[in-house]
Amino acid sequence: MPRRTIEYRKIKALEDVRKLEQLTALEDLGKASMPDPSAEIPGTGPEKMVFNYLKRLGVRFQFQYHEADFESSAFPEDIYIPDFILPDYNSRINVFGTYWHSLSRRREKDILNAGMQLYAGRMIIEHGIPLAPSVGEILGKYIIWWEYEIYFDLAHLFARDLPELFSPDRIMGQPEQYILDREEQERIAKARISRLVATKLKPKVHPLERRLKRLRRQNFDINKIY
Repeated sequence: MPRRTIEYRKIKALEDVRKLEQLTALEDLGKASMPDPSAEIPGTGPEKMVFNYLKRLGVRFQFQYHEADFESSAFPEDIYIPDFILPDYNSRINVFGTYWHSLSRRREKDILNAGMQLYAGRMIIEHGIPLAPSVGEILGKYIIWWEYEIYFDLAHLFARDLPELFSPDRIMGQPEQYILDREEQERIAKARISRLVATKLKPKVHPLERRLKRLRRQNFDINKIY
């Protein structure tokens, strides 16, 4: 058996690192070459993960549709738009960002919406804990998934909260077309850029000078001139 000197071990370690980098590069290349079904969908990372998983399951779903028959989401300016609607199962999935949905003003809206979901006959499931309506039968599910849960184990969330999607008798389908008004989105983007440009071009007034101008306006009396 050849004697393995320090130099030999250094060279062997470098070769191992090179092979690892090569495998990593090939893996990244493979991921980059795979088409992303949610590439054209404007959404957060966790929302896109759920979108792609639902597409792989082959079930019909809608992404961020307004519900005309549900008063809090019938119009774009209202408080609630479900992230995912599964019409064949009368279920909704909402992806909660840890930061935004931890704010007090946001939590108030979430609590109000949860009450509306219970009133509509849907069972709320959060952290795997079900909360059923106090009266009437259960007509569907309203599922809340936090982003850290999705990053940790999305497959477990689906198996835990939506086991019916894995049944041999499940209803198959495709995602419905995402409704996106591109002209409206472009108009909003141009308006945002115009505001930024105007803000940068607007000359900055020193606070002291602003106060002096205000005092001049307050003390100036045009009746004294005429």
